[in-house]
Amino acid sequence: MNWPTGKYRWLGAGLIASLALNAFFIGAAATDVLRVGKDGDHPRGGVLRYELRWLAGQLPPDAMEKVEAAVAAGKPEAQRHIERLRELRSKLGDLVAMTDPDRAAIDAILADIRGELTAMVGEAQAITMDSLLDLPAETRARLAGS
Repeated sequence: MNWPTGKYRWLGAGLIASLALNAFFIGAAATDVLRVGKDGDHPRGGVLRYELRWLAGQLPPDAMEKVEAAVAAGKPEAQRHIERLRELRSKLGDLVAMTDPDRAAIDAILADIRGELTAMVGEAQAITMDSLLDLPAETRARLAGS
């Protein structure tokens, strides 16, 4: 198809705008989901708190406190992941804003972001499961069917 050069520019501009918008929303969603509270040892939100939501009301208060304490202890590592995600998002924004974006470099940054998210969620899940498995069997039995 022989399109005029102007249409290629519009397509290129549309692609760049789409990538920028996707990068923004990915970053915003990741920041919101991964937000860690600063109120002492108790995680306020984000991936750490998300790991605890499914346990709410199913464990006795003392068991829930033990699990929450273990998850809260993982907060510094989660914060390191969040800082790394911010760095990656900044690099992604720089790449997307270029006049002639390098799609391979953008895809590499997106892969790094996915890897960082996977690592952070995996660590939070491991901490949660380890703390649950440390509870007595009769306490864990309350989680059946949840």
